[in-house]
Amino acid sequence: MRTVFIHGEQERFDEACAELIDRFTRRHPELGSAELLELLLDDKVLADGMLAHWCEDDLVRVLTEVVPRRAVLTDDWSAAPELLHRWLDFLADERLLTSNDAVSALHEAVDAATPAYLRAMADPSEWGSDKFWTITMRELGVDDSDDAAVEAFHDAVDAGELDVDQDTADEITSREAAEPTPEPKVWLSPVELAEDEPHREIAAGAPIIDRIRSVVEHAGEGDAEKLAATLGSDTGTAGLLLEWAQRAGLLRSHGDQLVPTLIAAPLLAQPELVWTKLWQSFVLLDDAFREGLDAIAGDEDDDEDKLPDLVQSVLSVLYGAGEPIPLEIVAFTAADVLDADDQNPVNELVGRIVEQWESMNALRTRPATEEERAEIPFTTYVELLPAGVWAARESLRAFGFHVPTMDSLRLAPAELAVLLFAASPPPAQEALAASWIGDRGAQQAAEELTALLELVDDPVVRLPALALLEQTGEDGVTAARAVADDSVCGPAVRMWLESATGEQVAREGDQLLVGVDAMAVVLETDVGLFMGDFADQPQDEQLRMVGDLASSEHAYANVLLAAIAEHHEVEEVSAAARNAQDA
Repeated sequence: MRTVFIHGEQERFDEACAELIDRFTRRHPELGSAELLELLLDDKVLADGMLAHWCEDDLVRVLTEVVPRRAVLTDDWSAAPELLHRWLDFLADERLLTSNDAVSALHEAVDAATPAYLRAMADPSEWGSDKFWTITMRELGVDDSDDAAVEAFHDAVDAGELDVDQDTADEITSREAAEPTPEPKVWLSPVELAEDEPHREIAAGAPIIDRIRSVVEHAGEGDAEKLAATLGSDTGTAGLLLEWAQRAGLLRSHGDQLVPTLIAAPLLAQPELVWTKLWQSFVLLDDAFREGLDAIAGDEDDDEDKLPDLVQSVLSVLYGAGEPIPLEIVAFTAADVLDADDQNPVNELVGRIVEQWESMNALRTRPATEEERAEIPFTTYVELLPAGVWAARESLRAFGFHVPTMDSLRLAPAELAVLLFAASPPPAQEALAASWIGDRGAQQAAEELTALLELVDDPVVRLPALALLEQTGEDGVTAARAVADDSVCGPAVRMWLESATGEQVAREGDQLLVGVDAMAVVLETDVGLFMGDFADQPQDEQLRMVGDLASSEHAYANVLLAAIAEHHEVEEVSAAARNAQDA
């Protein structure tokens, strides 16, 4: 089964979580641990999306933070450490556990963290709000399952009619307010940099440094119009630069004027430091982008700050591309992230962002070539330069993304390596394959990949696993032969072997099953693309494929049929898909 979810796939996670809990509780019914295990898995998908990858730090965090804050255990506090011990053994026995630590070391980590866990469980200030109030209600005899009783309890607390530990409640509330809202951390492709902190080499020559110096020098001479004339820019850009210099600590308000700060002169003498402060403070330029953001937000969302979401979207698309991509695609993605009804203000905002980052030598734009225009009618291409890649990586990490380096993935479990390999552009794929395989050797890499193929019946994992297996050479062929008869991966492995060696090992039906794999991957990526590809075929071919899907016994056949039934515009085909599902 699949246990790694790197793109916040909530529905897939829910299915895997339910299956893991069911398998574990059937093995250990005496523990009564389903609710507690669900809590641990919910936290794990938020932390890194790897449900079966447990290291010592994970176990310590769960025991000393997650359980004390969220689990209402009023009978036996030993239940949590005991669950973790049994959970580790279960994963190991099921061949699911992926860890760079020995199982014995993980058990030792649980034991070592237990005293701190018990101290946190005994300290109400370490609890979460929901747990604090649940236990308080139970202590006062309030039925916390009765909504009316809970509402009356809180009304009484607000009115000061009940004796509760309000100081601790306030402390918990204050702590939680300072913490970010938990969301699944999406993984981005690894990008290899030739040097650390490449901005140091380019900062002094970046046009933005001279512009900011001029802004600081002329800030007190008048308004944005005069500054625009000095800079040779429009007033919007001049206003942006004024706000930017303030956010970077170079200007401050003095009455009705802006004047240089005390640190402005020594700071401007350090171009790489100015460059870094400008990059870090860009996301704070609310006023400079306010008009465009308000045009996107509409009246009801005027108070919502969408600039961080906009910057995050632009950065993640550029970083993940790893090569020049159309600026229009960057803007389309941003509009989708911002849920914008009108594309035009998003285009303008993205254009302004790109213009300023280009002045930092963080990225570059170029006109589309004739060949590119002939293929897709986009006008401008954009790509991050090394300094922009480095800065984007740091910013995306601050936004909560997992942005690994190639080196950090050397020890990654096979399922994570495979999914990142699939999501990466070709240059990053080559580097990732070389790093991951090189660290463990071709033979071990091949064995890990074929073990994954046996365990995970999911085309999203299977196809890139075979692509990565190809990079292991003859060791991959040897390992593949050992699993060629496997009921889960056998058809795909046989087709792969036939392609890799020229040997006639494929069996009747294998080609269809691998074709279904490919369709399932397209559907997972883009429903519209899948339906477009499917509908482009002659209708009799589409109907034949519906029949083939129904008879294939592929694990994802019904998923594909459901998509065809729901989205196909021709009633005859959609009806055939519905009937095939019901058969």
